[in-house]
Amino acid sequence: MSDTKDKGHDQASGDFRIPAGSVWAQAWKMAAAVGALGVLVAAVGYAADPRRFAFSYLMGFVTVLTMGFGSMFFVLVQHLTGAGWSVTVRRTSEFFVAGMVVVPLLALPNLLSLGELYPWFGHSAENVAHAQERQAHDAPTHARVGVVHEGDGAEPEAHSAEAREHALHEATVAKKSAFLNPTFFGIRSVLYLLAWLWLSTRLFGYSTSQDKTGDIAWSVKLQRFAPGAIIVFALSISFAGFDWVMSLQPAWYSTMFGVRVFAASAVLGLALNVLVNLGLHRSGVVGEAINVEHFHDLGKLMFGFLVFWAYISFCEFMLIWYAAIPEETIYFHMRWDQPWWRTISLMLVVVKFIIPFFLIMSRNVKRNLGMLGLGAGWIVTLHLLEMYYWVMPYYRAGDVAFSMTGVATDLGCIFACVGIYLAVVFRRMLNHPVIPVRDPRLQRALDFVNA
Repeated sequence: MSDTKDKGHDQASGDFRIPAGSVWAQAWKMAAAVGALGVLVAAVGYAADPRRFAFSYLMGFVTVLTMGFGSMFFVLVQHLTGAGWSVTVRRTSEFFVAGMVVVPLLALPNLLSLGELYPWFGHSAENVAHAQERQAHDAPTHARVGVVHEGDGAEPEAHSAEAREHALHEATVAKKSAFLNPTFFGIRSVLYLLAWLWLSTRLFGYSTSQDKTGDIAWSVKLQRFAPGAIIVFALSISFAGFDWVMSLQPAWYSTMFGVRVFAASAVLGLALNVLVNLGLHRSGVVGEAINVEHFHDLGKLMFGFLVFWAYISFCEFMLIWYAAIPEETIYFHMRWDQPWWRTISLMLVVVKFIIPFFLIMSRNVKRNLGMLGLGAGWIVTLHLLEMYYWVMPYYRAGDVAFSMTGVATDLGCIFACVGIYLAVVFRRMLNHPVIPVRDPRLQRALDFVNA
């Protein structure tokens, strides 16, 4: 073990720790400053419009979650497969996983804003019977009212259709009240947060413990931990996506939404890994322990999951369009009937997928660190647009919800959530080597060459 460590240090010309004079030593302070500024702006936004703040904050919170989810997935897969090539780049994702200890704190404003966010929040047990009674009695009544006699306009029939649709919507939401109610929602939310704390502390704690002892038993524990952990990971992120995002429109459902949360998180986690490791490489912290061979493989994974994200997103749209079930199509109606949201829908196709698809598809680009960094930065930036697309149409249906105060609130909440999270991530980087220095597969990673 010590031989492997010494060889690794010789090749990297350092101990893989961030020097005190490096810009990376100040990164957590810069992130904390951004977070503090975001908190201030978000507080002003809350005073101006508490409901807008609730949606903006949820957008920022989900952005942080996807950053942590994507990184956690990458780490779990490396342990699940016993990969050797990725040892030198794995620790960066582990730092993002370690940062998830702050997620329960970031979740509090979201959990305190349930009444502003979710239409089902006020549905009690009495609402179930009431809504079902309305469905049973109102629909036939409106059908009779909707008969159009000669000389009459179409207004009674239109009113009838709207009333029937409203009654059906209320009944659908009421039938889900056993699942969508504040008590059970709160219990599930606590379970998600505990699961992510458990996963993050185990993954990061085991890995960094090996830095101190060099005991191969830590690698064995991680490999045994990974199969069960990835099941907990998959279930928790899927149901959290259903609860915190999909239930913003409680009558809508999509069995593929959990997979879409995963796909967006996976490509984001890989893009963040590329960007941070590029920064560490260029600053000289890791020497050649992370080199073009590792970035080439990270680029291949990032490209592959970008295609997977596009595939899942298109399949969800295609199946909903083909089936034409009203409870499903409402999601895309909200994002297509209004010109502003239609523009964003098209942008996600063209700007988030088509442009980076051709930008990073080439093998030469994956081995060109400047171009690869551009592609990763592009994906991270457009991920913020997708989070806006997921959440903000529900703030004011059919409206662009665009104002200077609203935009400031959006940015403030994103800066607050992401800044605080990154401050924890970068602070952890100062306390540990940025590469697992005593991992038994370290030499394999240092010697790695793409075929």
